Amino acid sequence: MVSHRASPPALAFAAILVSPLFGCASNPTVLSVRMPAIQPPSAQQLRWASYQQVLDQRITGQWTVAQLAPDLPGVTRLAAPDPQIFDQRVLAAHNRERRDLGLVPLSWNAALARSARRWANYLASTGRFEHAPESPRSPEGENLWAGTKGYYSPEAMVDAWIREKKFFRPGTFPDNSTTGRMEDVGHYTQVVWRATTQVGCAESRSRKEDILVCRYAEAGNYRGEAPF
Repeated sequence: MVSHRASPPALAFAAILVSPLFGCASNPTVLSVRMPAIQPPSAQQLRWASYQQVLDQRITGQWTVAQLAPDLPGVTRLAAPDPQIFDQRVLAAHNRERRDLGLVPLSWNAALARSARRWANYLASTGRFEHAPESPRSPEGENLWAGTKGYYSPEAMVDAWIREKKFFRPGTFPDNSTTGRMEDVGHYTQVVWRATTQVGCAESRSRKEDILVCRYAEAGNYRGEAPF
């Protein structure tokens, strides 16, 4: 952390989703709000979700003909896509927004991802939804997301944070929200913070929810500084 910064970065919370969240950014003392889970889908909705998933995988080029049509004569069924594909898609979702703003893309940091996984697993196992304790010597940014299990793609998870840009206005943090509420833009400003260069994310799953934790270095959301 640069020496002239007198206060730690503000962290960003994300609320439990019924639909893609608009989230809230808050100081760690403010608790996030859990919303009711959506109702179980009908058989038709499940078929549609499965179809959409296949389309999504085809678009991203992660499935071969053998995986899409394993029963065709002469086609050998292959293993499921590498788990790292999730990481790649989360990173790409961040960098699409940064690219559109002319910002340097983030690189993947495996150490941040391991740290994020430990916290995601903790949240999933305890049912809690809160930020990890900060390290004063080496602060990291952190975005949290949670939503109904199995309903959201990696891109949709990150897009929930990016959609906060509709409330964003240029200026110094935390005066970047057209609503006057820092919590309405805090996830977005961390995603696009100009001095952040690395990210590591991990997903965990509780009985009812998918949970995404992303860690950022260096941290964003410093008071008195412009996001970009």
